[in-house]
Amino acid sequence: MASMKRILHLLCRYISIAISLFQSLVLCLFDNFDYPILINLADAFLSLYFITFCDLRPITVDLNDGETTVHFWVSGHRRNNRPDLVMLHGYGGNSKWQFIHQVSDLSKSFNLFIPDLVFFGNSHSRNTERTVEFQARSVVGGLKRLGCSEGGLAVYSISYGGFVAYRIAKIWPEMIGRLVIVSSGVGFTQQQKMTEMKKHGGDVSEILVPRSPRDLRMLVRISMNTGIAFIDWVPDFILSQFIAVMYETNRKELVELAKNLLEREEDAEFYAISQKTLIIWGDKDEVFPLEHGRRLHRHLPNSSIEILKDIGHGVNIEAPTTLNNLITSFVLDVS
Repeated sequence: MASMKRILHLLCRYISIAISLFQSLVLCLFDNFDYPILINLADAFLSLYFITFCDLRPITVDLNDGETTVHFWVSGHRRNNRPDLVMLHGYGGNSKWQFIHQVSDLSKSFNLFIPDLVFFGNSHSRNTERTVEFQARSVVGGLKRLGCSEGGLAVYSISYGGFVAYRIAKIWPEMIGRLVIVSSGVGFTQQQKMTEMKKHGGDVSEILVPRSPRDLRMLVRISMNTGIAFIDWVPDFILSQFIAVMYETNRKELVELAKNLLEREEDAEFYAISQKTLIIWGDKDEVFPLEHGRRLHRHLPNSSIEILKDIGHGVNIEAPTTLNNLITSFVLDVS
């Protein structure tokens, strides 16, 4: 076993060296070449994967006379015998990169509606508001345009997406039948949020919206408890390309969204929702530690909680199969 791990480690190093040599060759051929071709190519392949293997279609919805544009991935064939499931992502890229390990399985049981939250992916707006309520209004507006105005929607949300989902459940309770919240600090006071996030040092909004390969590596290490060794051998130029594609276009807006989330004080009635709710938490979460998941569970009488052993904040990456099974069983009410 030890020899196998050493072989895999060496293989990873050789791949890293080969990629670095490829970059050097490209730089020799194209002076000042800095176009993020590899990440754009990977992003294109992800789109192809969503369309070909998951039966999803890209749809763009314009709201308020084009002031806000919300991009969705939607099931190509909406079946009446399948529940509708909305998937709301967190920070860390667009919806494709965050849900890549989940959409294939979930698309077999649900009609999927997967938005890029505003200023992530292909969603954008001229509106200057940066609140969770604005994100909630944009998602709801898009869903209504797509024919999801009737009640009974199931919503699966993770991290930042959990704040948005919770706000939708409160303001539009008739739309949501069941709610899944994964690793999200909903209900935190401003002081609680700042206390937890400051443990990692620096400007928290800058950590969530990395500028350099070093920042991105830090974000991955904070977010995950297992499977993080890969981040050490990924070359800096690839991480820089990922940052360029995922963050640079809307960097200012993404930082403002993070600052608004961290600085706002949740209202006293935040917990008053009636939907049946499943809370899922990794016991090694260093962003929102498990004690906060238990606290949320205590404040929601119509909730249950599942705790995943040795899993960090990025449950969707570290334990996607387990997460999919929990979501499917809960929404379909399979005991």
